[in-house]
Amino acid sequence: MSNFNLDTGRYCKYCLCTSNLHATVWHQIIQINSLSGPHGKAMYLGKRIRIAIVDNDKLAIGMMRLLIGHLLPSADICWTAFTGEEAVSKSLFDKTQPDVLIVDMSLEGMSGFEVCRRIRSRTPKIALIGVTAFSPERYYADALSNGANCLIPKVQMRDICRASYRLANGQQPGTQYESSETAQEAYSKLSSEDAGQYHTNLTRRETEVMSLCARGYTSQEIGDYLGIGESTVKTYIKRVTEKMDVKNRTQAVICWLKERES
Repeated sequence: MSNFNLDTGRYCKYCLCTSNLHATVWHQIIQINSLSGPHGKAMYLGKRIRIAIVDNDKLAIGMMRLLIGHLLPSADICWTAFTGEEAVSKSLFDKTQPDVLIVDMSLEGMSGFEVCRRIRSRTPKIALIGVTAFSPERYYADALSNGANCLIPKVQMRDICRASYRLANGQQPGTQYESSETAQEAYSKLSSEDAGQYHTNLTRRETEVMSLCARGYTSQEIGDYLGIGESTVKTYIKRVTEKMDVKNRTQAVICWLKERES
């Protein structure tokens, strides 16, 4: 398998992968481990903060653990997870509930949006920080509407640590993409919405796919957005057409939109 990065025309010189994220974060690690410059200084001390991370990239989790340990010595990484299902389960269990959950938006299977929504509709107590290796403009609206307190590019670890500290201490995250709602307000809204959900016995994932279809996304674009394959997207659409007893995707979207208006 080639490690050549088609976007940049080069390899990641640190781990020989194709990820710009890895190269950027490894650069941050080198800066932190150097004796000069502000990057080597811890940001906040004080009360202990329980932070959890869900990301399907093991290397990214390792990098985040290392950087958080350097930048936020008051934080304890209480657990990490590679799937949304595991993260939701641990977050909603009292003994493993973190103060802050860092959520990759591009999880496979259960998306990061779904993770945020499932947790926020059940509790306002956990600060939810969405992170992405892609342009935040692509994800922030859906992240915030599903209960995330903020969305931060993955490579901006100092901002992630700062937001973690501030949210754990009852403050606004102080980021560019942050919710105008408090966690309590988001909890009240989402728990109320979910109590009356969902149309035509669609699953949450089927509803996500229909929402993106209605916004004009192609199957490939939906797959990229949700972190699933194009064939999986088409399977979800086929299931929806069968449940709605319609012939095609267009008719399914029309029926879905009408039901939402009713």
